[in-house]
Amino acid sequence: MMMKYVIAFFFVVVVVSAISEDEESRLALQNPDLFQGDILGIEPGDRNVIPQLHKRWPNKRVPYIIDSSLDTAKATALILQAMNDYHINTCVKFVPRTTEKNYIKLFSGKGCYSYVGMINRGEQPVSLGQGCLRKGTIVHELGHTVGFFHEQNRSDRDDYLIIYWQNIMTGMETQFTRLQPSQNLLLTDFDHTSIMLYGNYAFSKDGRSVTMVAKNGQRLLEPYEKPGLTKSDIQRVNEMYNCKESRQFP
Repeated sequence: MMMKYVIAFFFVVVVVSAISEDEESRLALQNPDLFQGDILGIEPGDRNVIPQLHKRWPNKRVPYIIDSSLDTAKATALILQAMNDYHINTCVKFVPRTTEKNYIKLFSGKGCYSYVGMINRGEQPVSLGQGCLRKGTIVHELGHTVGFFHEQNRSDRDDYLIIYWQNIMTGMETQFTRLQPSQNLLLTDFDHTSIMLYGNYAFSKDGRSVTMVAKNGQRLLEPYEKPGLTKSDIQRVNEMYNCKESRQFP
């Protein structure tokens, strides 16, 4: 009888721990002080996909360094797995920095965040703090680094999503601002499974009330729940960087 209680207690602890980890990963992408929750240096009028060539990484290469705060076997393995999603499917390649002026610095900060595209100011931070060490989350942040905003802010999102404004945290309504057609370049159709799309409970006022649902009834997963780039994500990266084939390494 005692063994049954021990097993039951262990099961409850494991389940609660898993729920807590997922909640931590969800909230790590929802910094109230950042545009859309995880984007640095961006104003509401900026684009979903950056058409300006100077904000794309030259030669389709993104130099990087990994800070000592992420110098663990687990963190390094996850970062390399996420980068490999781009290496296998696109012509964009993340390369260890040597002498390049512009590069990203992956470090453990407060939550997950990145600039969008290359900002041309030397070192630019990509934070993978507590709750961010999930492959899908890292692929998502690297998506910002490559040059993409969130799927839920596209100018055509109202054709695909219903936003429940009353369920959004007070003061966070602007995180769901829809871009105007003139403000974004849509390279593919809306993708309900895109790594750049948040989940049903993004910025929920209580963590239980849904803030957005798909009109087709499809469940919207959080980035950390996804395996990586979708076919549509891959197509967008390849079109944005004029990739002629999926692999284009020297």
